Amino acid sequence: MNKSALRLNMKNAICSFCVPAGIYLIMEIISRVVTGAGVINNMADMKNLARTFASLFCIALALSCNLPAGRMDFSLGSQMILAVIFGGNIALSLGMGGIGTLVLSIIFGLVAGFLVGVAFVKTRIIPMILGMGMALIYECISFSAFDSKGLQTFGNSKLSVLSNVTFISIVVLLVTLVMGYLFLMSPFGYNRKAIQGNQRIAMNSGINIFSNCVICYTLAGGLVAIAGIFDTVFKGNLAPVLGMDSRATVMGNMFAVMLGMTLARFSNSVVGILMAVLSIKILTLGLSKLALDNSIQTIIIYFLFLVLMIYRMNESEIKAWKKKKLRIAEAKRIRAEMAE
Repeated sequence: MNKSALRLNMKNAICSFCVPAGIYLIMEIISRVVTGAGVINNMADMKNLARTFASLFCIALALSCNLPAGRMDFSLGSQMILAVIFGGNIALSLGMGGIGTLVLSIIFGLVAGFLVGVAFVKTRIIPMILGMGMALIYECISFSAFDSKGLQTFGNSKLSVLSNVTFISIVVLLVTLVMGYLFLMSPFGYNRKAIQGNQRIAMNSGINIFSNCVICYTLAGGLVAIAGIFDTVFKGNLAPVLGMDSRATVMGNMFAVMLGMTLARFSNSVVGILMAVLSIKILTLGLSKLALDNSIQTIIIYFLFLVLMIYRMNESEIKAWKKKKLRIAEAKRIRAEMAE
């Protein structure tokens, strides 16, 4: 690697890390001025950040499996609920611990995602419509199973490892490495990038876009299962829902995905989402330290989401305006030199 490429990589890494670091500094200053305490004051704050970070990171990665290719999957929330309820209850009935519960939930998540992917490539229904239909089916299955009790994890010592910060960090690291390899270094990842560019050209060049699509859906199902089991252990229970209520899992994490796709230009999609999720969780934790109502916090978060979307939609115009401004400045400089 030459020096210019190394400098570029270092610059991109610094730019990616500057977003969460900058948000932390801003929230730390505001928190100390208003409350007299920092954003992270004790181990409890660190645990809460780690637990919620792992869930949001996996959900954001799951959304990014299909979204860049134009596939919006509204069934991810229902896949998460189904995988956790079935995997968790079966694992606990078999006397498994936290790791066994996690693995079995991932298996159910992979199967649920695989079925959605197969349904998509076989029916060719619009992804959003298919996602809604599959969400209703999965919600009904989850609600009818286990006497509609969902999964209860509160006070279960067998699942204590799932609350351990070290274990959560290891899982996040493994997810980052595995998804980084799959997205960036594997033949699947290369084909996925080609499909994102132009599906027709990718298919004409010999890429099996349908198998790649099924793999994307399958991976997304496994990722939301990981998110779901950590979130359930953190909250103490997971109740089944009906009437498309599971879609909140998808819509509530769109900010992280869009911010991650924006930051990905400085590194890659996995690192971009990692930095985006870290930024949002630090912001959320900082807002909670200010004792703001949940409604106020939601307004602030979605206002920033709106600002980000406005920027993304008008990015080309902003760049054109900057170039025009530079040309005008250059013309004024040349005119001044000629006048002299």
